[in-house]
Amino acid sequence: MTFLMPTLLILIYLYLRKVWYSKRKIKTSAIVERISLCKIEPDLILPEVKIKYKYYYDGGVYFGTGYLLIRDFLGNSEYEMFAGADGFPVMVTNSTFYVSEEHIENYLLQCSPNLLIYLDPVEPFHSEINKLSAPSPSTTI
Repeated sequence: MTFLMPTLLILIYLYLRKVWYSKRKIKTSAIVERISLCKIEPDLILPEVKIKYKYYYDGGVYFGTGYLLIRDFLGNSEYEMFAGADGFPVMVTNSTFYVSEEHIENYLLQCSPNLLIYLDPVEPFHSEINKLSAPSPSTTI
């Protein structure tokens, strides 16, 4: 009995802390700064990308990193990714070839340059990626 009561109190505390932490998160938008392909040398390219992003909160600029699948950027479009003969990554989508990591990054940034993230208002430098936000329609004058 002396072991059960402290254990029960600790478990209740951890559960309440988890619920309280998830309730205080704020959903906000972030701007994608850089996209890097995840590779395993010599020639294996993973289906996810590392994203570096920045966001503004309470008069400050904060930076974060996270991972998303390439499929999240492309939606329902089919793509194929492989390492070329010279070692550069090649992505084929919609009959278009993107031959280097910079071209692939540029194409993915055009697909969706913004993210929706969750951040903790007490510690705003801790953030989690929720999903990509839909690209806003551009207007021309």
